[in-house]
Amino acid sequence: MNKYLSIIALLLIVFAVSVKAQLTPQDAVKGMVRGINIGNTMEPPVEGAWDNPPLQERAFDDYKNAGFTSIRIPITWDGHTSITPPYTIDSTWLNRVEQVVNWGLRRGLFIIIDAHHETWIKTWYSDSTVARFDSIWSQIATRFKDKSDSLIFEILNEPNLMTEQHVNELNANVLKIIRQTNPTRIVSFSGYMWSNSDQLVTAAIPDSADKYLIGYYHSYDPYPFGLVGTGTYGTAADINATKAKFDQVTAWSKKNNIPVILDEFGYMNKCDYNSRMCAYATVVDQALSHGVSMFAWDDGGDFPTYNRTTGGFNEIKDILIYTNPESPDGMRISQLSGTSIKVQWHNRNTENDSIVIQRKVGGGSFEYYRKVAPTDSEFIDNTINPGTSYYYRLNIIMKDSIELESYPVMLNAVATSIKLLNVPVRFELSDNYPNPFNPATTIGFSLPKTEHVIMKLYDILGRQVATLVDEERPAGSCGK
Repeated sequence: MNKYLSIIALLLIVFAVSVKAQLTPQDAVKGMVRGINIGNTMEPPVEGAWDNPPLQERAFDDYKNAGFTSIRIPITWDGHTSITPPYTIDSTWLNRVEQVVNWGLRRGLFIIIDAHHETWIKTWYSDSTVARFDSIWSQIATRFKDKSDSLIFEILNEPNLMTEQHVNELNANVLKIIRQTNPTRIVSFSGYMWSNSDQLVTAAIPDSADKYLIGYYHSYDPYPFGLVGTGTYGTAADINATKAKFDQVTAWSKKNNIPVILDEFGYMNKCDYNSRMCAYATVVDQALSHGVSMFAWDDGGDFPTYNRTTGGFNEIKDILIYTNPESPDGMRISQLSGTSIKVQWHNRNTENDSIVIQRKVGGGSFEYYRKVAPTDSEFIDNTINPGTSYYYRLNIIMKDSIELESYPVMLNAVATSIKLLNVPVRFELSDNYPNPFNPATTIGFSLPKTEHVIMKLYDILGRQVATLVDEERPAGSCGK
């Protein structure tokens, strides 16, 4: 009898080990962490029509090797779906979507698929368009019902042009349709309009009893900096505003016991470089601190990160992967003279052995340049040449072998003999009239705007008669 009991006990143990636990939304968000979008690829009428080549399997190796743990694949279904009942999705398109999804899942990545530029239902919400949208999701849910828990369904991307009531109705209805074939599939929903945090926290929860929901939101804030590219980012007020967004969604998450992801954020390539780098790093920093998984928008155009032709990444990838709450921040850069640049930063940890200065010159790549002490907070490069662009970032290996990086800062070096070290400045006047002073004068000159400038004027007897202060922020200053 004991022999049989032992066998049964062994079988129960084997069975328990072999059964995989159901993935919860909370655990999924903890696993997604650092994600990226494959934008402007599966949204156009023909894949590859929006200046990006059709997806190749090697891209998922590149994402995985770079350190990304999750991929969002925006998909537009409209051009591949019949406009008459039963609204059949083209089988070739469904096969292609499944192929791409499988590439990601086989590599252990979390994958999100959505309904993206579905303008037809956003601009004309009616019984017929709702029936078509319901049919699309019924077919998607049926096709992918046997995929792993790491595949997540997002109901509708940025439901602008729809009323809040219609968005709430649509979310609830589609969730019911998905649940018919996917009772425990994680489903992501947002509020109306552009899916900002303000709309998420006021959205109706599709089913308050459903335990497999995630709330998502988008942020290209502050506007117009993020989406237009004008202005700058990096003041304490800017950073606090970013933090406030995360405080807002995490408070909502805690109240409703629904985890949150930021599945689109980014800053246009034409933004001021130092401001743009600071903004990306601030979002990553705050997302990690608040337990919110984030997905950078990458479209190969105005928001580039991954080159889908060459397989390479730019420096945004390093910010997304290597920024941590312990990374150096407060990066500042200024020119001291015609041959000197000063980089300053704020250390946020004491557990590293040293800090490596990485430098990029012009259009080159970041390379090892100097090593400084772990407590240093500034570095002066005395080897610059005027007329050249210089980029700097910090690389740190923690004592537990975790790699951290600061975000990069850059400066276009100019020819100057200025010494901004609290000593007299030497320059030639371009305008000075009347001369001598009687009783006032106009002085014209030009200085590179890389530091605060204080100009003091003295009369022939050595008496200070005027002080001029330039209040411009130092180049590359970010929140410090």
